[in-house]
Amino acid sequence: MSDNESVDLVAELREFVESVQSMESADRAPAFTTFFSLEKIEQMAGQWGAHEFQFEALFMQLGSIRGMGARSRELVQTIKRAQRRARQQQQQDVLQQMGVTNTLNENLPDYLVEGFPSLLIPNGFDVDLGGVYTLQANFEEGTVTREKVATAPIIITQRGRDNDTGHMQVEVAWVEPPGPGKGRPKWRTHTVERSVLFDSRKIVGLIDYGAPVTSITSADAIRWLTAYEDINQHKIPLTNGANRLGWQRDGSFLLPDGHIKLDKHQELKLFPMEGMDPIMKSLRTGGTWEGWLEVVELLRDHPLAMLSIYSSVASVMQHIIKCANFAVDWSNETSSGKTTSLRVAASVWGYPADDDDEGYIYSWDSTKVWVERAAGFLHSLPLILDETKRVKNKQHVADVLYDFCSGKGRGRGTLQGIDKVNTWNTVLLSTGEQRLTSFTQDGGVRARVLALQGAPISGPAQTARVVADTVRGRLYTHYGHLGRRVAKYLVFHKNSWPDFREAFETRRDSYAGITNTAVGGRLAAYVASLDLAQAVCETLGVPTPTRDPIEFLIQAVRDGANDADRARDAFIAAASWSTMNRHRFWGSRAALERGTPGNGWAGRWEDGKPEWAEICIEPHALQGILDRYGYVYEEVVPRWAARDWLNVTTRGATRSRRIDGIPTPCVCLRRDVYEQLMTAERPDIETVSVADAQLDLIDQQVSYSDSSWSALAQGED
Repeated sequence: MSDNESVDLVAELREFVESVQSMESADRAPAFTTFFSLEKIEQMAGQWGAHEFQFEALFMQLGSIRGMGARSRELVQTIKRAQRRARQQQQQDVLQQMGVTNTLNENLPDYLVEGFPSLLIPNGFDVDLGGVYTLQANFEEGTVTREKVATAPIIITQRGRDNDTGHMQVEVAWVEPPGPGKGRPKWRTHTVERSVLFDSRKIVGLIDYGAPVTSITSADAIRWLTAYEDINQHKIPLTNGANRLGWQRDGSFLLPDGHIKLDKHQELKLFPMEGMDPIMKSLRTGGTWEGWLEVVELLRDHPLAMLSIYSSVASVMQHIIKCANFAVDWSNETSSGKTTSLRVAASVWGYPADDDDEGYIYSWDSTKVWVERAAGFLHSLPLILDETKRVKNKQHVADVLYDFCSGKGRGRGTLQGIDKVNTWNTVLLSTGEQRLTSFTQDGGVRARVLALQGAPISGPAQTARVVADTVRGRLYTHYGHLGRRVAKYLVFHKNSWPDFREAFETRRDSYAGITNTAVGGRLAAYVASLDLAQAVCETLGVPTPTRDPIEFLIQAVRDGANDADRARDAFIAAASWSTMNRHRFWGSRAALERGTPGNGWAGRWEDGKPEWAEICIEPHALQGILDRYGYVYEEVVPRWAARDWLNVTTRGATRSRRIDGIPTPCVCLRRDVYEQLMTAERPDIETVSVADAQLDLIDQQVSYSDSSWSALAQGED
């Protein structure tokens, strides 16, 4: 009924009341019954809400007429009951309209839901290709309206529980429209911690990935996702998950493109940490295994380049042989093939590009937080950083190297408590024009670096350039195959891991004799790791180099043992400073000529006597000298005393010497030790014998299992 019709109904009632007032008492009852027919009562019930006050006033006026009071009151109650029944029916109709349960499969095009289970749309919501809507009921009008809360369909497609932490992660998907003339809409997915989807402050972070969520609609989007997950609990897959690559607790190996496992292992789904998508995309295969082997044939005469292959493979063996994290560094002048060596290493696992967002070579100028998270995500795969000269702050390299060698990220607090700490057990591969060890004075960190010097691609410059360009071009086509073969080989030989460990220990003990220092012994373990990796590579069909790369590693150990000996370097630094500042020493010829220095005597040195035996430095002066060169007095002086490099007393590292007639405690550096350290030459490379039986162990004692994966592990793919 229109508004005009409803106004006429009020007018009709007013006319009837006026007519009743002028009627005889006997005529009023029949007139009342005639006027208020069933149809009239239903019409008034329908319009009562809109004109309640007008109707109430007229009925009060009607009830004041003699004989009409009881009839009027009963009629009003009848009309109100009819109104309530009509309103209830209207509400039921609206609720029924809102409560119809549709499925996503019915509301979206077939090409978007192909393969999906029958996913329900929760009550109070609607979905179509244009977005997600909340349904709003208008009971007065008996209609349902839609209010858009997302500009495209957004749903939860997968759930996974991290085996290590128990945290749940979810894969959220939304429909992404195509660009102009680029085909049909398609799903885009992104994996996040479950808490992200149900926190209005966090969910808006998905905006950067193109998700149809805004700060204005975030609360409604959360209500939608909560209801969607609840009604589809039994249909959204829930799997065991992991948020890191490489070795898992059950001995399986996880990569972005597959889970390498035995039949007894449960399937794992990779749920990467936030921001790890570029790394995932880089770890893929291209071309053929045979094509990659042809590239290696070009490198057989270049042992430093071959070492990049073994270093990349050694990363996944660290977990098996229980070897600490270490770094392999190629340093030489620019355009000498350093980056080519990293491309070769990267090609073991993925796309070997350094100039592509989806390449597996990263830059040294990455932030420390990124390096930590990347190392934690890669976990068992090599971390590859190119060109230290890109770093503006030298300390950045030292900090990254220190953090990497520790194998554990920094503890961080969250609103819920303590955040998960990233861990890793792998190898860092690095290049630069200067040695990686030159960026830090920390002896422990220096002892974790195998520093390889020289051109990875050797030979005349023009020939080396041709080889490097050819290798780079072919590696962009053929990559990613060796790493997967190594992982399969190791997974299906888990029973032989103790044998691998034994082979490693035999090699390590053999190489430990290269230098008679603790640092040399530690570096020997890394040589043994690369040696074992070479044996595994050759077992899987990688060509043998024409010149043994281990010779270069042995030289790196000798260099590293010297380079990481902070006590030795500090002794030479102190003695060299003394030589350059003879006038600061009482009793020296320079002091006799120039007199007492303005800043006081640094010590005593009677260099005018041919038989002088020591340089005596006052402790406070020595501390200043060592601080200047980055050494700690309390760290190195006790080591000098322990190595018998000082003239000491039984009471400590100092002896009393007269300076300008005053007895003064001094640290007395022995002349013979200084001359020996300054003139010592590094010996030539010597052959180190490693037990052949351990090489045979890799080839003979390890046999393939009967698993269905065995053919793949042997390379028959």
